Amino acid sequence: MVDEGFLGRMPRADTKRTGEFNHSITSQNSLSLTIILPVTPASMASLESNLHSLLRPSRALVEVVLMGPRQYHPQIRKALRTMLSRTDDLDLEFSVAQWAEGTEEGAAVITAAQRAMTDWVLLADADGFKGLDATTRDFLLLNSPPRMPVPIGSRGVISNMNGSACLTPSSLPQQASYLVPPLVLPTSLLPDTLDTTYAREPWIALGKHISRLTSGLSGGTVLGSPDSSPAWCLQHRHEQDSPPVTAAITDGSQYVIQGGGSAIDSGSFLLVVNGSDVPHIAFMACNNARQGHRVSVVALLDGDGAAQNGPVLMEGCSSLVAVHRMSSWTQARADGELRQLLPQDLDVLISAVDEDAMSSFLEFYSQVRPAAVAPVDIRIPREDLPYCDWMAAVELSGWKNWHTPRIELSVITDTRPHSLRRLLSSLTSARYFGDALNLRINVERTADEETLQLVGEYEWTHGETFLHHRVVHGGLMTAVVESWYPKDNDSYGLILEDDVELSPLFYAWIKMSLLRYRYGRPEDRTSNLFGISLYQQKNLELRPEGRHLFDARATFTSAGIRHLNTPYLSQIPCSWGALYFPEQWREFHTYLVTRLDSAALPLSEPVVPEVRSNRWTRSWKKYFIELVYLRGYVMLYPNYAEFASLSTNHLEAGSHVKDMPAEAHARKKKLFTVPLMSLPPASSTGETRTGLLELPDARLPGWDDLPVLDLLGTIVDEETLARRGRERRTKLTGCDGVPTHANDVPELLCTN
Repeated sequence: MVDEGFLGRMPRADTKRTGEFNHSITSQNSLSLTIILPVTPASMASLESNLHSLLRPSRALVEVVLMGPRQYHPQIRKALRTMLSRTDDLDLEFSVAQWAEGTEEGAAVITAAQRAMTDWVLLADADGFKGLDATTRDFLLLNSPPRMPVPIGSRGVISNMNGSACLTPSSLPQQASYLVPPLVLPTSLLPDTLDTTYAREPWIALGKHISRLTSGLSGGTVLGSPDSSPAWCLQHRHEQDSPPVTAAITDGSQYVIQGGGSAIDSGSFLLVVNGSDVPHIAFMACNNARQGHRVSVVALLDGDGAAQNGPVLMEGCSSLVAVHRMSSWTQARADGELRQLLPQDLDVLISAVDEDAMSSFLEFYSQVRPAAVAPVDIRIPREDLPYCDWMAAVELSGWKNWHTPRIELSVITDTRPHSLRRLLSSLTSARYFGDALNLRINVERTADEETLQLVGEYEWTHGETFLHHRVVHGGLMTAVVESWYPKDNDSYGLILEDDVELSPLFYAWIKMSLLRYRYGRPEDRTSNLFGISLYQQKNLELRPEGRHLFDARATFTSAGIRHLNTPYLSQIPCSWGALYFPEQWREFHTYLVTRLDSAALPLSEPVVPEVRSNRWTRSWKKYFIELVYLRGYVMLYPNYAEFASLSTNHLEAGSHVKDMPAEAHARKKKLFTVPLMSLPPASSTGETRTGLLELPDARLPGWDDLPVLDLLGTIVDEETLARRGRERRTKLTGCDGVPTHANDVPELLCTN
């Protein structure tokens, strides 16, 4: 029931809800707005001042609905008459709506909003606009009309499987899973009916409804002043049937809701590209915004005039990411536009423009934000931008550690100049996204003149080059083991024999995996991971009866694993293109010295029971497999469709591959050669997908979600691997118990 007639009515717009999301730009002249103000027993005493706080100048506002339980209607009317008697220039319609008994406040507000006949409706809380700054009030009253018809408010929550966090508003739009009042939204986005979920958690239910209508873009957009009080978050309930939660104020980037999982780490990003390159970074920018980060893009004017000054829309997430076009830093600084773009604490700066432009920007940033910590400065070559889609899967901790890992390339070669030329060519063609990598080429004593000439003439442009030529023949085991040694625990070695060829995307796979499992969330980091394979296994060679064909996806299908495209962990060390971690590689050096000296065990003593590698007397992998087995270590393997890999092996004659008839060699080579993940054609108008994110939920799984395989390709769990290693150690050495010091070989082999 509605009581009306306290003041002359404005004509209502004949607006209907269609239940469909309209992507057209809203015209300021056509906007009409209704405010729904709930009145509670606690807010009755301050109703007049609460109502007065809402009545700011607004060209769109045509109606205010006061909604309260019927027993309070006389008091509501009295307060309304008193306020109107003191105001002469209001040209609005006021009405009083009944709040059905037993209805939760949020559900009652949404029900009242369903009756609004205006284009937009503002869902206030009982305190009106108290505590909100002028800027926030302006956008809630549509004095600053939104570019897109989406819900907007200053109070929002971002949620995922890891928890929920109340977002801190800023001048940059942020995606929220749902908003809480005050918020403004088009009436076309309101549900036609309310199901039972609205009675329990109305704002979560409304956010989910809106997300469905907008194809999953978001449940609303958060804007406002970063100085807004977090008090609303202290009482907010963020999960269905959960107890009241509390909030802790962090470093200013978020208010963390406690009680329902770990907090989401929210950061601030600024991307600077040329105007024509915006489509290349759209996927990365939008995905970061959907994770709850504040993302803004500056598009500098191209030489061909591909950008014009002023804000523009980013296709797919215009409400989440602000794109600002500028002709130059100098002009933007003069206009004051650049200062407005810079948050107080910028976490990550990603750029793909010339060095002079970025140096000028960083100088300006240090002047404008002198107390701020310098952001992580990531410079990506413009030609690499089309292949950055994988960066959408990098989390904030990974971004902050972007420059921490140092990857060193170590090439091992002898007398195969054709093979070496192919490997070096693939290194040259790969994408490194602005990172520096040093290259070491290890040449055996027996290398021919063509090989020596090739390594002498090769130019590596992504870092320093070091050539090492042996004067005493060492053999493959010595060549591999001595090819690289880590300087510290952020140093990683990519070991490449010369019959390996690399995908142009190999470095992206390595970087994405490192940032996830070495520099990501604590629960995704473990000391059991010893490396990252570029090669996807097609065969298992360690079973006593001989080689077996292997298909990870077929294995996962048989085991009932849901995501057949998941990467996985295996105890088998890869020698056909793999990155090795510093702690385990140092430990391996010590282990190998101890084993070769027979200081702990006779060389004839098999450490790993019933595996073929026990017969590989000249292979470094035999001893690495021993260490892996005793420790329960694992390596990360890719698992893309059709065995697509980041490296392949051409199985050419050498230390472990003997000359054989051409037909026999072709058959054997087919067993091991895999297709390389190729570089897709770069699109000039839209996104380019590399295929690296063809993963569960388009990101690398959490550590606990990765399947684990033992040396024979059987699915096990990590505890089983650890138990097997402990039991074997006890049997070999007589030492019982669990080693307490990581990477301590004397303790492992009981020689200390």
